[in-house]
Amino acid sequence: MKKVLIVLALVALAIVPVAAKGVAAVGLELGQPTGITFNYDIDKKWDGYATVAFGFGKASYINALVGGQYKVTDFQIGKADFDVNVGLQAGALFWFGEAKGVSIAARATGAVSYDWTWKNVGDFTAYIRLGVGYGFAISDGAKGGISWSAALGCVYHL
Repeated sequence: MKKVLIVLALVALAIVPVAAKGVAAVGLELGQPTGITFNYDIDKKWDGYATVAFGFGKASYINALVGGQYKVTDFQIGKADFDVNVGLQAGALFWFGEAKGVSIAARATGAVSYDWTWKNVGDFTAYIRLGVGYGFAISDGAKGGISWSAALGCVYHL
């Protein structure tokens, strides 16, 4: 299992700099998953994203997901403009340590986001994204069940 993790780490180190060239924003997500996120502006209505998360302890893991979302509408609260997005995401979760396993999932998502400019620092987007779908624990004989995600995130636009 250690060899697999080393290979995954080396692949991630090779992919992230190449993928970062087309990145429109970089930030953090808290929740499920908690990690680093890279957002890609496809056009005015479509966005893509990739999130890499990890945790260490008795149930250590690496969680990676990719997704896309479409802006369906927007609304205002006072002078603040919010966007409403729907989309899809797919992810893989690798456990190692005392607990070992692999699971994959596909989810439908919904998100609300808020864009702002902070002083002379730059442009930011804060969002909450919820997802529900179906997942399989591959290493346990393909057991399936409901899979969810819920993340509060903030990204800095490059």
